[in-house]
Amino acid sequence: MKKGFVLISSAVLAASLNAQVEVTGKITHESAAFTHSGRTVGNTVSHNNGSVAKAETNARVYVDGESGDATYHVELQGYVNTHDGSSENNKSFTQREVLREAYVDTNVNDWAIRAGKQQVVWGKADGYKALDLINPTDYSEMAQNQMEDSRIPTFMINAEKYNDDGSSVQVVLSQPRENIFAGLNRSIKTTKRTNSVFEAGSYTSADPSNAENFGAWSGNTSSLGHDKGSPFILKGVDTITGAENGFLNIVPDLGSISALFGRAFNFKNTDDQGGLNDANHANNAGRYFNVGTFNSNKTLKGLSDDFNTMTVGDEFGDLNFGETGFWLADTDEDGVYGEDYTGQQTLAGFAAKFDTNLLNTDSKINSTFEYMDRTSFSTFDTFVNANSKYVYDMPSDTDANLALRYNNTKDGLNYSFVYSYNYDTNPVIKVDWVNKNGAVVERTRGTTFKIGPGQKDNSAVISLTGIGGHADDANGETETEFATLRFTETLKRAHNLGVAADYAIDSEAFGPVVVRAEGLYQKDVYSPVIDRGALAIGDITKALVMKPGDKFKYVLGADFTFDTDTMISGQFIQERNLDYVDSNKDFDGTACSDVTFSDYTSSANCGVYTADFAAMHMKNGLKKAEKNKNFYSLYISKPFGESKQHRWNNILMLEENGGRWNRLDAEYSLNDTTQLTAEYNKYWGNEDTQFGQLADSSNVQVGVKVSF
Repeated sequence: MKKGFVLISSAVLAASLNAQVEVTGKITHESAAFTHSGRTVGNTVSHNNGSVAKAETNARVYVDGESGDATYHVELQGYVNTHDGSSENNKSFTQREVLREAYVDTNVNDWAIRAGKQQVVWGKADGYKALDLINPTDYSEMAQNQMEDSRIPTFMINAEKYNDDGSSVQVVLSQPRENIFAGLNRSIKTTKRTNSVFEAGSYTSADPSNAENFGAWSGNTSSLGHDKGSPFILKGVDTITGAENGFLNIVPDLGSISALFGRAFNFKNTDDQGGLNDANHANNAGRYFNVGTFNSNKTLKGLSDDFNTMTVGDEFGDLNFGETGFWLADTDEDGVYGEDYTGQQTLAGFAAKFDTNLLNTDSKINSTFEYMDRTSFSTFDTFVNANSKYVYDMPSDTDANLALRYNNTKDGLNYSFVYSYNYDTNPVIKVDWVNKNGAVVERTRGTTFKIGPGQKDNSAVISLTGIGGHADDANGETETEFATLRFTETLKRAHNLGVAADYAIDSEAFGPVVVRAEGLYQKDVYSPVIDRGALAIGDITKALVMKPGDKFKYVLGADFTFDTDTMISGQFIQERNLDYVDSNKDFDGTACSDVTFSDYTSSANCGVYTADFAAMHMKNGLKKAEKNKNFYSLYISKPFGESKQHRWNNILMLEENGGRWNRLDAEYSLNDTTQLTAEYNKYWGNEDTQFGQLADSSNVQVGVKVSF
């Protein structure tokens, strides 16, 4: 904020020294409160009805002037949200940055040139972006802010030529930047996320009280998420970066639990991290258990009787499980510890040591281990002490976007054709296993095996070449380098071809009517594809892959004017995924219907499909997207007061499958320079939709604007 006001003060001082410069501005304050108690997505605590959601002050100064044959415009901004400190204050390329616009207008031959930081608006839809291809958008408050405020200006050269017939040609070379989402932006920390490394300690006694190696293990992921507590984190974002549900933060805990597994499956009195490979356990004792086996209500004694590979005492008393601090029980005093514990209780004993969503004991599939129910313990051997990292691989500022537009008006019909070859503004997330040097590690899938005698429940061992907590080769060599699951945020180029048209009609029944339409065909835009079978066996890098495909989106709308001053606008919006994926195939290509699942696993963990990027979450089965997604909107705007100096507006958005959002806002002018503002945003409906998931984010806002 201080930096912003310094620049603003400098601009005002410079303007005072130049009579050809005009300086205007406004100061806006807006406070918001939640309208009911609840817990927003990604937050770990609940809020009360009336709790403060934000308290922000925004100061903008507009500097306009002339220099020779050119004119210039500068917009500076100072911003602070006293509710959440400085976490989002004045960040570059957001709606809150200090230098918002700065451009020069001039003419070169027949071309009007605008060069500098600016916005270019080609779309005509209400509350929806179709042909606005050039500037990204800051969605950190979803769509609550006006488009001109949430749109992010970028540096560009904008050239337009007007022809004699009234048409125009526009060419834009612009800087590539991405859309901003709460929890998914360049604020994500890039430091390695790891729990404290599991260290070997003294473990030379069979005495169960000597169990500090297990009982004291309570490390938690460092460098957790960001934007924590933001009211507008979406479920899809929470699935990637969330502190509890995001795989970015879950992976280090999986690594720590894998280390505990490795120690627990050693023989008693063994103090190393030999894990589950052949060199450490005779006859593969426990090696081919999977998570689903343990995620059951059967006792471990009963489980061991089910498996013909178990030859170590046929019970777990000969393993370090019996020495584990959270797993000490000998109800029949026969010297066998933990025989009366169920597999799920044992798994929960490990999972409870970490805050992330590793295990849930309800009947729904909504936690990590339930999604990874066919993951073998040998695969967990590869995950020992695994960590994670979030990195950026963004285009440089010289990797310019190219956009072309032809516009014409003839006989009341205004139409335009648009083409662009640009970096799509939606971020693409790529997931890889990498070594300590950052090189991608080859992932291999071992021989498929059966869980238990007579079972047909397919699982497979996932291993990484030359990396991992424990080797799984004939020599039983132990690897010393742990794996890193790297999330890379990037942008990808796409071709866009669009058309827009509007036509004015003066009808007797409805008065002036404007009918409008716009459509956009996109080639090679990316969508998330979920492979539930791959996730089930622990093949993480194949479980979530963003793949390119073609899409078509269009808007049909009509604007009506009643009583000379009431404007009503209705729209139908559809997004069509032309490369939609919905395949009932397992990880190995087997039809899901042909796979027989055991009592320990779920047939729901099978299939490949395009996921709903906004709403997919572990709590809703990583929701499948709609092939054709529909929205409907109704917008009403009307002035009021004796001189019509005040105005209220309302936009209602209806989302297919039951998501709802309504924004009612009003401005009341006290005088020529001061306005009072009020706004009510209500979200409701199906909690697994883009709008419905934000029900607990509903809020009311009040503010004041002072111009000078």
